[in-house]
Amino acid sequence: MIQLRARIITPAAHLWLADTTHARLLNVFEHACNLVNQNGAVMALVTASLPLAPFALQVEAANLHGLTAAAAVRVTSTELYVGRWRIDTTHAQVWSPMPDWATARRAVTNNPDLLDSLARHAIASCAPGTLLELYTAPNSNTFLKLFARGATNLVNGMRTHSLNRAIDGARQLAGLGQGLTPGGDDFIIGVMFAAWSGLYGTAAKAFCIRLAQTAAPRTTTLSGAFLHAAARGEAMSVWHTLLTAFARPSDFVPALQALFQVGHTSGADALAGFIASHFWSETASLADALRAI
Repeated sequence: MIQLRARIITPAAHLWLADTTHARLLNVFEHACNLVNQNGAVMALVTASLPLAPFALQVEAANLHGLTAAAAVRVTSTELYVGRWRIDTTHAQVWSPMPDWATARRAVTNNPDLLDSLARHAIASCAPGTLLELYTAPNSNTFLKLFARGATNLVNGMRTHSLNRAIDGARQLAGLGQGLTPGGDDFIIGVMFAAWSGLYGTAAKAFCIRLAQTAAPRTTTLSGAFLHAAARGEAMSVWHTLLTAFARPSDFVPALQALFQVGHTSGADALAGFIASHFWSETASLADALRAI
């Protein structure tokens, strides 16, 4: 048995450990693994080389070599056993996944050009093959055309405060794409973060729980966990960095570079959802393209 210490714990991970009677490994990667318990709740076990998820427990290991999906999982009041590891959680520092949304909302209100600046930096610095191409080449492939239908309903539902239309959009987007967190789910998360930032007015934030309840059953277990966390206003640590950069837009480039490292395209796809309100409301060329679909 190898003894490890947990360095950082989120409130969701704390609750997961307290509520878990039995659990299994959902998936395993070089620097992270995800565990799911008897209630379907997910906890991410990560090393310091990865950003923190809203339901993460960070350990001192350099990597997760030797861990397999078949490894046994056991939980006690102070320790987590995963395969040959015994992880002491008693001295982990608590990290809150809730960004300072009030400050982000003030920044958006006080700087009307902020979203435009963020969008321009994002599109200029992102590699091809992400949902940011919705704003540069919306008719370039079948997937983007299919995706745009759901995105149009979701974004315009949020803009007009039409819950039914927003839910229709979330239903169309949920699970759309490939991977453990499909692009459609990432886009929904970005739209929910935009709602928390005040980009759809004060009423839209209340829609987020219903959006997550609609989308989560239609996608992967891991992606569902991220959707529910986003609905509560909880975000990965890289989003905290980006939102902090609202006070200094010159910091957008390094913050975006860190966000774009999340998943294969997950960070960029979520950002596409975040900046969507700017394009749907102000860019006639995109609106024309979407109407033509």
